[in-house]
Amino acid sequence: MKLLLFLLALAASLTAAEFRGKLDPKVEMGTRSLGPVAAASPAIIAALPSAPGPDDKVWAPSRPISIKGKTYLSAIVATPTGEKTLWLDRDSDGKFGANERWPFAVGQKGVSLDVPWENGIYRIFPLRIEYNDKLSPRPPRPGEAAAAPPPPVLPTTVTSLLYNFNIHFTGSVDVDGKAMRVMFAPKPADIAIDPANQRISMDANFNGEFEAALGETENGSGKVAVFRVGARYLAFKSIDMKTGDIVIEERPAADYTRFDALPGQVMPDFAFVDFDGGKHQLSDYKGKVVLLDFWGTWCGPCIEEMKHLDPLYEKYHPRGFEVISMNMEKTAGRLTSEGYAAATAKAKAFIAKAGHKWLQATQESIERVAVDVIHVNLYPTCILIGADGKIISRDARGTTLAALLEKHLP
Repeated sequence: MKLLLFLLALAASLTAAEFRGKLDPKVEMGTRSLGPVAAASPAIIAALPSAPGPDDKVWAPSRPISIKGKTYLSAIVATPTGEKTLWLDRDSDGKFGANERWPFAVGQKGVSLDVPWENGIYRIFPLRIEYNDKLSPRPPRPGEAAAAPPPPVLPTTVTSLLYNFNIHFTGSVDVDGKAMRVMFAPKPADIAIDPANQRISMDANFNGEFEAALGETENGSGKVAVFRVGARYLAFKSIDMKTGDIVIEERPAADYTRFDALPGQVMPDFAFVDFDGGKHQLSDYKGKVVLLDFWGTWCGPCIEEMKHLDPLYEKYHPRGFEVISMNMEKTAGRLTSEGYAAATAKAKAFIAKAGHKWLQATQESIERVAVDVIHVNLYPTCILIGADGKIISRDARGTTLAALLEKHLP
């Protein structure tokens, strides 16, 4: 029997369709970092090709610009007439060369450049660097009624620097005669593409966008995700950084584990534990309209959505509306017992201060539902379930939620 199963699996693997494509020759800019600047050190000033003017200001980031494990010497020279110039040691020789300067255009606070990056087919890492000159009010001193107004912004003022420290790899794969866009979002320290452990995307509906709510983006969780593309189920098989070749393979439908949460689907039952240790089942709330709100204290839009939920909960709870907030402090999951306890403590303290009154589920108890069943990769994700246990909406937020509650509650 085991031999038969092996032969069947082998035959399936030999006949599975494969689709091929290429990485784009250039990467796209990714996550950005914002940090303060300070007066440049004498060593940085000495690295300039000529001494700054007596009234010039030389600024440097408090933390050096760091890209994929490599740091770059940088500075902004600001003159009393308002001219500002970025200097960046692009060739890493410890000094600023004459060709390592990028003036900021009048009225512009950003410049675009690139640094050398030998990585497979890639030769450059694109950078966008922007400065800020906004000043904050000084906090009130003891005995003062209000904060002092911020000092005036001078032509030489620079307060912070914003730059992209990461990138996205993109490409296209021919699937049944149509070009499907793909994207890989590496972690900050990652050089290579690793579909099993990075955020990956397939434009499954071929509309040129990666729509997380439609399951077109997956977070790496140790195994390569399977996407539904039309009637096919596809997964990345290999990506060759040296040649740029992408191979996608077809998988059996059984490998597609994501619950799409489409309207009319029955929501699978699951158990969860609240912040006070109480044990529950989703099925305990059959007959009520239930909102599953996936959130984290790190997520600004989640916090804003909770504020919007307060009046809705107060208004509709007496009519059979329940909210179960599903806390995900660490979206990659698989924490230690101490990590789960710390996550719950942080979220519990936040909720106590915010005053939200509905149920809160711990990450430890709902993590597998979030990661392995629903494949949550967009926060907040708000799934509304009807009294019959069937999905009403996977995007029940804001005014949409209010309208749905009015429609589906007695």
